[in-house]
Amino acid sequence: MIIAILSYEFQRHPRAKRIAKTLKKNGFKVRQWGARKVFLRGPRILRAILNYLFAFFEICFINADVYWVENIPDIIYLGIPFLGRVYVYDRRSPWAKQLQLEFRSGFLVRIARIVENIMIRFAKHIVVPSTPMKYEFDYKKPVTVIPNFPEESFKKKPTRNLRQELNIPATRKIFIYVGKLSKIEGTDLLPEVANALKGLNAELWIVGDGPARHIVERIVKKHNHVRWFGWVQRDKLADYITAADYGLVPRHKTPFSIFYNHEGIHKIGEYFIYGKPVIACGIAPSPYYLVTEPDNYAETIARVAKGEIEPPKPPHNLTWEKYCEKAIIDVISALFENSIQKVGKY
Repeated sequence: MIIAILSYEFQRHPRAKRIAKTLKKNGFKVRQWGARKVFLRGPRILRAILNYLFAFFEICFINADVYWVENIPDIIYLGIPFLGRVYVYDRRSPWAKQLQLEFRSGFLVRIARIVENIMIRFAKHIVVPSTPMKYEFDYKKPVTVIPNFPEESFKKKPTRNLRQELNIPATRKIFIYVGKLSKIEGTDLLPEVANALKGLNAELWIVGDGPARHIVERIVKKHNHVRWFGWVQRDKLADYITAADYGLVPRHKTPFSIFYNHEGIHKIGEYFIYGKPVIACGIAPSPYYLVTEPDNYAETIARVAKGEIEPPKPPHNLTWEKYCEKAIIDVISALFENSIQKVGKY
């Protein structure tokens, strides 16, 4: 059985790579596809349209028994349902709802809804990363939750003792933010956190880089209890996370915040695997972390620093191998069994 894993930005999507790895490990033949983006010159919008068109036609010529399709941008996969191919629709996020929030209404939003509905209608199986997304629609077909938990191999022994190198007392509490610096990831909430921690026996560590780096640059200049380490190689993250006391997940609240929790947000699982309690805002509630409103986020972190409140102790066993691999194999096996049954009827 040949399974094609389709993800437009394949190399940038750990989920797609983990799914492919799991299937290969279990004896399936896997074809990995990511857009080549052959049009590199010209106006940005025109290049995007031409690259989407190229991807649309390229996908139509990929030969496989089952296609595992990651949504966004859904439109390039429309050839698969119209060609009658068997596919799993992996809805990594509520794409159409996000577009509606950004553009409110209009042609683009209507197109997104239509495309999403087509992909849902003709899929043989729906996969989502969180339990709330399972109940987003009446899909009228099987739906499986496959969380974005990290692999066991993500946890590594630290190569440096950063607390000792930086002469940080054991009593000082370190709150760490790891990830892309962008407003979508809540980087613009960090200045309030820095202000709230001023004068307390605490530090704010920021590990990452991105378009909102100017926000972090201003924080570092203003506060001596804030450290910015920039972009760090993934295999070196252990040095920073193990040195910290708490993991931060700041998000702005939106109408689709309910769909994001510890199952879908990969960063939370990475904190958990190192035993770090998580303080979050703007996402769905969970018994595994402390969540608050964005307006109260900085104050909540300050109260944790003072010892007035304490986040829940994190689970240590939420890993890809334990909770996700079997679910992936079950989805593919069910499709294979259904195809055998259909053949048997003729």
